[in-house]
Amino acid sequence: MAITNLTNIHPHIIQTHILPHLDGPSLSNAAAASSYLQTLCSDEHLWADVSASTWPSITHPRVQNLISTFPSGHRAFFHDAFPALVTSVNHRNLHRTLSKSQTDDESGSDHPWPAELVSAVDIRYKDDLIFSTVEFTDTTNDFLSPAFRVELKNDVVNRNGDFGSIDLKVDELAGADQETLLHLKESVTLNWILIDPTLKRAGNLSSIKAIGARQDWMSNETHLRYVVVLPGCGPNDVVQCRIEVVLGAGKGGVGLHVKEVTLKLQDMDCSCLSGREFLVITQGALLEENNVKRKVVDDEEREKMYQRYKQMKKQRREWIKKEEEKMEFAIKLNNVLLFVSFFFSVYFLSLMLRS
Repeated sequence: MAITNLTNIHPHIIQTHILPHLDGPSLSNAAAASSYLQTLCSDEHLWADVSASTWPSITHPRVQNLISTFPSGHRAFFHDAFPALVTSVNHRNLHRTLSKSQTDDESGSDHPWPAELVSAVDIRYKDDLIFSTVEFTDTTNDFLSPAFRVELKNDVVNRNGDFGSIDLKVDELAGADQETLLHLKESVTLNWILIDPTLKRAGNLSSIKAIGARQDWMSNETHLRYVVVLPGCGPNDVVQCRIEVVLGAGKGGVGLHVKEVTLKLQDMDCSCLSGREFLVITQGALLEENNVKRKVVDDEEREKMYQRYKQMKKQRREWIKKEEEKMEFAIKLNNVLLFVSFFFSVYFLSLMLRS
C-alpha cells in the first residue's frame, strides 16, 4: 500500500479544502511543520479570513487599509494580536517613593507619536457576537488629559450595527444573582485590539475572560472587569490596563445587552494615568519592551498573573501604611522633643532670672 504525504496532494486542494478550515493557532502550527506548508500557509487571504472570524470589528475599511500596511499584512497582525501581552511581574516597586509625580522626560516616548490610535473591540457571549466596534482616538486634542480613558457608549453600538443580547433572565429589581455573575464571568469574552498606525503593530489589551463580576444594585447593571498587567513608565512601575463592560437588562429583566465599555490605565494606587503615559506604556508593550512578551496562555495562567498583581498591591498598601506610621511617629517624637526643649528652656531661663 502506497504511503501518501502532503507533497503528493495538489497544493490547490490543500489551500482550498484543508487550510481554510483551520483556526489561527492551527494555521500557525501547520506553517511551522514544514517549509512546504509554510509556503502554502503564507497566503494573505487565509490570514485575512482567520483574523476577520476572530475579530469581526477589523472588517472596517479603515482598519483593513491599515493592516495592509503591516510588513506581512494580516499574518503579522494575527501574530501580534492573538497572543497575550505577558509582563514579568516583580516586587521591586513596592518601595517606591510615596510621591508619584513624574517629569515629562521620564514619561516621554522614544518612538514616533501617532496621530491616532485604533481600537478594535469585540465581545462575545459564548460563540455569539454581542458587541463589535472600532474606535479611533485622536492623540492631538484631549489625549493628554490627566485621567485618560476610552469610552464606548450606546450610540457607538447602534452606529455600528445591531447585535444580539445575552439570553438570560435576571431579577428586574435585584439584577443578576451570584450564580448568574459567575456564569457571565466565564461566558462573556472580550478582545480589545489596540493598533498603532505609526509602529504598524497591534496587541490585545484584554484578559479575554473577566477577572471579576459584580452587580450594581443602584442602577441594576452588571459590571464585568478585564485586566492586563503592564510595566509602567518608570523602570520599577507596574500598571493595570482595566476594561469594564456594563451590561443592562431588558424589559422585565429579560436579556442582557452591552451598554458601555471603558478602558483606562491605573497605577498600583488605582490612580488613572494620562494620555501621554498611556501612549508610552502601550507602545512599549506592543514592541515587547521592559520584559513584555507575547505568549499564548490559558485561563489558569491568566488568573495566576492577576493574583500575583493583587498580592503586589496588597504588599504595597501594607508598606505604605508602615511608612505613614513611621512618619506619624517621627512627627509625634519631634513634637515631644520640641515641648521638652521648650520646657527646659523656660526652666533654665527662670533659674537665671532668680539668680
